[in-house]
Amino acid sequence: MNHQCPECRSTEFAVRSEAEQFKRKGQEFWVEVDYSVCQHCGYEVIFPDQIKRNDCRLRDAWRKMDGLLTGQEILDLRNQLNLTQQDAAKIFGGGINAFSKYERGEVIQSVAMDKLMRIALEFPLAFDALKRRDVGTSKLPSHQDFC
Repeated sequence: MNHQCPECRSTEFAVRSEAEQFKRKGQEFWVEVDYSVCQHCGYEVIFPDQIKRNDCRLRDAWRKMDGLLTGQEILDLRNQLNLTQQDAAKIFGGGINAFSKYERGEVIQSVAMDKLMRIALEFPLAFDALKRRDVGTSKLPSHQDFC
């Protein structure tokens, strides 16, 4: 993407990163954020693509604070279970694009979704039962389904 400096109209930028301090729920934490510096006049700007990446990093920091899986951890879990994003959405729910958004850090999964993913990885029989069940079925699994 070819960005232009709002001050001098140059298109030559250097990308910089630095840790920025944030506060959430009374707790301070640091997140690495990207920005650009014009090579001609020194003007500092954060372009839309950098804002998006910075926001994703911030959401991953929030996930860690809340004890949830990060986007990379969800990707790793899905790969360990040998699932595509579409398969994961069918098995766990959350919508057709949910896992793509979780993994990219665009959306934070619910606590319930996080627990379900962890259980599926830790307990293969529970994961097998989830795979066998159609979403929307009214029949609940019995104890015998897991034994």
